[in-house]
Amino acid sequence: GVSPADMLTKHDALMNGNAPPIGAVHNDVMLREVAGWRVTADISVPEGNGPHPVLVYFHGGGWTMGSPKTHLRVGREFAAAGYLTISIDYRRAPKHRFPAAFDDCFFATEWAVTNAARYGGDVTRLAVGGDSAGGNLAAGVLAEASKKGGPAIKAGALLYAVFDYHKAMSDLGWAGPKMQLYLANDEYDGLKGDHRVSPFYACDGFPPCYIGVGTKDPLLQESLTLAKTLSEKGIEHDLHVLEGAPHGFFQLPPLEAYAEGYRRATAFLGKHLES
Repeated sequence: GVSPADMLTKHDALMNGNAPPIGAVHNDVMLREVAGWRVTADISVPEGNGPHPVLVYFHGGGWTMGSPKTHLRVGREFAAAGYLTISIDYRRAPKHRFPAAFDDCFFATEWAVTNAARYGGDVTRLAVGGDSAGGNLAAGVLAEASKKGGPAIKAGALLYAVFDYHKAMSDLGWAGPKMQLYLANDEYDGLKGDHRVSPFYACDGFPPCYIGVGTKDPLLQESLTLAKTLSEKGIEHDLHVLEGAPHGFFQLPPLEAYAEGYRRATAFLGKHLES
């Protein structure tokens, strides 16, 4: 039989093997230490002289799993397309529940504004992005930045994300505080509509956003609802629905949707992060 370790190795080779060439990689760059957790970033630098537009990226994994290492190829793909990609190792539940991950992601975005130039980044051309739970965090950062009046983020890349947390949990059959691990049980009901958890409720301040999702994704409705609301508010966006694509397709190179997703996402970012 095949051992779980062998399966994991093959899974990682599928998702992260043969990553495209880029200019440089800086792993485990220290951002801060908080509550015993080292918040670090893996920074993927494009080829060429730059300065490069900056993408601060938050990985998926249900707020409980994943890291910049599980999403290594994602950072490489965006860097190969010309974006200095800063992938954040934020705190994860259940040990570190909300707002730990959100706070780390917002801090990391502010850190990028101050520090990205050291790695060849141009922070006047700043975007944030993420997939799944990371897309939720990215959208939360967009909402918070608009409420606080900064940092100035020019675009978002929101990949099959959760935008209305309590509704999504209910739709997935995980309604109620004890069915999920991200929010503290005693705070669950009180956080309904909080833009840091459900950025849908503060999307009127969003910059232009790419919204990518597949028709086989259980979170499809989250993206459709956000796009409809952005349309009503007159906010530019590219809703990219890929026929037959499952959740996680930005990490599945064999799928046709993989290349098409990066093509559309990077073209959208390029349009809004032009020098």
